Amino acid sequence: MKILLLAMPDAANNFHRVIKVPNLGLCSIAANLHGHEVRIVDLVLVHRKIRSWLLAFLGEFRPELIGVSSMSFQYASALEVMAICRAAVPGARIVLGGYHATLQHVRLCEGDAPLFDYLVRGEGESVLPALAEALEGKRGFASVPGLSWVREGRFIHNPPGELLDLHRLPLPDRGARALDGFTYLGRKLDCVETSRGCTMPCSFCSISGMYGASFRCHAIERVIADLEGLRRRGTETVLLVDDNITLDAARFGRLCEAIVEKRLDSMEYIVQASVAGIAGDPELIPLMARANFRLVFLGIESVQAKNLRLFRKGDIRDRTEQVVRRLRRHEIAVMGGFIVGNPDDTREDIREVFRSARRLRIDLPAVQCITPYPATLIREQLLRDGLVTNPDDLSRYTGFICNVRTRHLTARQLNRIMNWENIKLFFNPLWFRENYFVRKRQRGALKVLLNNLEYIRGWFTGEQFRSRHTF
Repeated sequence: MKILLLAMPDAANNFHRVIKVPNLGLCSIAANLHGHEVRIVDLVLVHRKIRSWLLAFLGEFRPELIGVSSMSFQYASALEVMAICRAAVPGARIVLGGYHATLQHVRLCEGDAPLFDYLVRGEGESVLPALAEALEGKRGFASVPGLSWVREGRFIHNPPGELLDLHRLPLPDRGARALDGFTYLGRKLDCVETSRGCTMPCSFCSISGMYGASFRCHAIERVIADLEGLRRRGTETVLLVDDNITLDAARFGRLCEAIVEKRLDSMEYIVQASVAGIAGDPELIPLMARANFRLVFLGIESVQAKNLRLFRKGDIRDRTEQVVRRLRRHEIAVMGGFIVGNPDDTREDIREVFRSARRLRIDLPAVQCITPYPATLIREQLLRDGLVTNPDDLSRYTGFICNVRTRHLTARQLNRIMNWENIKLFFNPLWFRENYFVRKRQRGALKVLLNNLEYIRGWFTGEQFRSRHTF
């Protein structure tokens, strides 16, 4: 069977000039589709005139099964893509998967006939191959865990599948990509997964809706084999896409040691980490430096005790200062993630977040507005308190567009304060002093600066960092 897997074009983030990230999940699914001819298209690399490009590709490849992966903010694009596919290849079956399909499957299957024929919930590595078998008549649709399918005019939602044993998964099939060209500051970039899931109870996160409160790890030997394959492909920068790799800091340290031992430290590494996870192991940061980790996205979230309690994070303020200081001492850049727009936030609370980012000497502050993502605890609370100003248009759920108000500020006021404080931060000459990107990558610093012109646009429109792709 000819199978096409599509990732959406939306690049609604404030570093789209800096980094272009591939969809690793589709490569992992492709590796499990044995005996099928599979192509993967990351539409983020098409970005402009998507319709004409996709029609030409569909005319050549003619898939029989089309898988569309979508986050919640990408669903409008997914509808557009599915409509193009339906018109171009009317005989092909279309299946929707990803976070949005998993967390909103009941709602998506209600009402008028949707553009998809099937919906995959949970981990696609097991569900999509089983669906392909059902389409070939080798098993019944009712026997596929995690599949939603139509019987007698209505959708049937099969029971969810069990979480996968990651030790049984083959390496991702990156060779199935029809497009390549993913970069970080002009360097060839690819992704690796070393673990999946998170057991932390953060109220703003939807990971538990996807995997439950679980944390599963690939064998370090498997990760090393994947990295060796990337080195052979000429990869220069590796992004570790784990949900929370520092849940097991000792294991992460062993991975760093293995990277050095296998001389894979010729590639540079980017990782997302928690403050508590890094702070819990004093040996971890030196190991990361030896393994050539050059950027850490650090989940700081807040500098105020009231909001840390809201997020169920615990008071990590002292440890945040220690971790940032130690990362900088070891020449590792810090991208600090903060969340504002919380129920009791005032103007002064938001300004204090930006002042703290400057005081901590965060190289790339990433300040987002709290967003009521589907299936999160914070969404339930914000809806109950009447603080959600946009409950339905998920295309605006990028993190950088305000969809809530606080008890003291309107959504418009929130947006303007965030943009003004970002303008003050990124266009202040003091930001350049001792900034990692200025010291190490002059071209990168210019890209970051150009990207942050979006804050000036956002001051007037409230639409900052909306994806600029066109159909």
